[in-house]
Amino acid sequence: MTDKNIQTMELHPLCTYFPRMSDAEFISLKENIQTNGQTHPIYTLDGMILDGGNRYRALCELGIDPVIIEYTGSNPAQFILSSNLHRRHLTQGQSAAIVSASQSWVNAQVQDNNSQLQSVAQLDSATFRAKQSGVGHRTQQLADKLVKEAPAELVKEVIDGKKSLNKAIKEISPPKPVAPKPEPVPAAESEAEGSHDEQLNSIIDQQKGAINALEADNKVMLKVFESDDRISASIEEVKRLTELNRDLNERINGLMADKEDAIKTANYWKDRFLTLEAAFNNSVAK
Repeated sequence: MTDKNIQTMELHPLCTYFPRMSDAEFISLKENIQTNGQTHPIYTLDGMILDGGNRYRALCELGIDPVIIEYTGSNPAQFILSSNLHRRHLTQGQSAAIVSASQSWVNAQVQDNNSQLQSVAQLDSATFRAKQSGVGHRTQQLADKLVKEAPAELVKEVIDGKKSLNKAIKEISPPKPVAPKPEPVPAAESEAEGSHDEQLNSIIDQQKGAINALEADNKVMLKVFESDDRISASIEEVKRLTELNRDLNERINGLMADKEDAIKTANYWKDRFLTLEAAFNNSVAK
């Protein structure tokens, strides 16, 4: 392998959406390849590495010629997400941001009339992305907002785990409007002016009450959003246990049916034996 090959083998945009390995992880990968060789191929698309960027770098540094396979499927985004999303140690915010960024790339390709990816556009929904990333629907919506509205540098910080999704969202969210402080009202010079001041004070008090109520609602909603992921995870666990219980019930019913069949068969052969034994005894007696 030449230095030219190492320099010209670039990462596909979809591959860059996954954070690079830490130094310790990369050293461990090199040692594993040095001992066991390359166990997974490098997949490329359009002359760029689609999957296996860390493996490719390790092989280059070890001076080992990599095994490279050209990806020929029709959904490279789904391929790389399925290959990497759940085997990497990622936070829910990272997973959601990676899925959003990958779908954003697919949408851009479709808009550029990439016929190979036309069929993938129908999967463009927050529900699908949440299912793909394994996070709550609200978390996925926040990641979609981040990818759509935040600068690329901020999205990359979330994907690399340098900044949490919630913190990044706060950075791109506009500050809450602050009610202007009412100007001092001059002292009343007449009974009419005094009545007017009372009305203004009443309106101001109402506005303050509405602002306090909105702030309280925002705090409650923030807590709901933060607990959404835990609730979703609990629901998924309940679904899994329910399905497991259903499978166990089916197996138990099957075993009970087998038991009944075995008892019927045993009784049948018992009756046959008793009949034959009686016939044999009669023939001997004669």
